[in-house]
Amino acid sequence: MSEKKRLPILPEDVERGLRFNHLMDDQMRVKYAELAAVVRAIGETLVARGVLSAQELEERRKTALAGELELSKKEVGPRISNIPDKYKLTDLPDIDCEALFPLCKARCCRLTFALSLQDLDERVVRWDYGTPYKIGHRTDDSYCVHNVQGTGRCSVYEHRPGICRVYDCRKDKRIWTDFENKIPAPDRPLTDEEAISERER
Repeated sequence: MSEKKRLPILPEDVERGLRFNHLMDDQMRVKYAELAAVVRAIGETLVARGVLSAQELEERRKTALAGELELSKKEVGPRISNIPDKYKLTDLPDIDCEALFPLCKARCCRLTFALSLQDLDERVVRWDYGTPYKIGHRTDDSYCVHNVQGTGRCSVYEHRPGICRVYDCRKDKRIWTDFENKIPAPDRPLTDEEAISERER
């Protein structure tokens, strides 16, 4: 009996599987919120019936919350940008990035942000499999994988994410000390927290 020929697993299959898992994770978070609401309602009912005082319930809640928040710091979950259609965005900042590149070195391309479902469906912009669905970065210099080294240009400019389209660097102290006088911020590696796009905070 001949062995059946196995079809190769395509990258698309892996991505679809990951997206399914992450969507399931999001559903679990909703269910968790529903459960938390039930527990809160029970607590309020116990106070209303005199089984617990409001002060005792609040003290227990604070203690439990502190424990949960400590645990949540270790959790990593997928993020999706809520920009619905990047091609319909209007009132975009008018910044001559190409002219400014010799000064700023395209530092905005070091920032971290989540892609939208539109980005994922297009399969043009690459995301980081280690931290879904955030924009992919090169390991050697922390720049976006679509940033062309030496020029700062975007290799997927026509398909760039919505966050790239609406981002305004002029008041971002990570990029400019003084935009009007064209004084860039000191060039240094950003910490993970500093690299998060303001839209992600």
